[in-house]
Amino acid sequence: MPFRGMTRCCLLLSVGCLASPVNADTSHERVALFLSGQDCPSFRRSLAAELAQVPGVTRVEPESVPDHVLIDVVSGQVAPEDLLAAARRHVRPDTGCRVEIMQSCISAGPVSMSR
Repeated sequence: MPFRGMTRCCLLLSVGCLASPVNADTSHERVALFLSGQDCPSFRRSLAAELAQVPGVTRVEPESVPDHVLIDVVSGQVAPEDLLAAARRHVRPDTGCRVEIMQSCISAGPVSMSR
């Protein structure tokens, strides 16, 4: 059989692909917390450290957008309300800083294009 070597090579390659571990792509979401008040800058870094400890949080960006903390989470592992609760435990109501979930103004509905 003239293609016997080629057949073996393809079989080995197929077995190798099946045996090698593959990381499944895990979907992520971004949650934005809005910080308002004169004392918020003093809480920004410690709040980021606190939020980074929440299970399901993969990244916290306290400096990229003014008055916001951006949090990347694994979908389904942590809800925005859980992050808000953790933030409010850290930034107590008696301080001059309020924390809220930033609601998006982007619509998921179809966009009408009129001319």
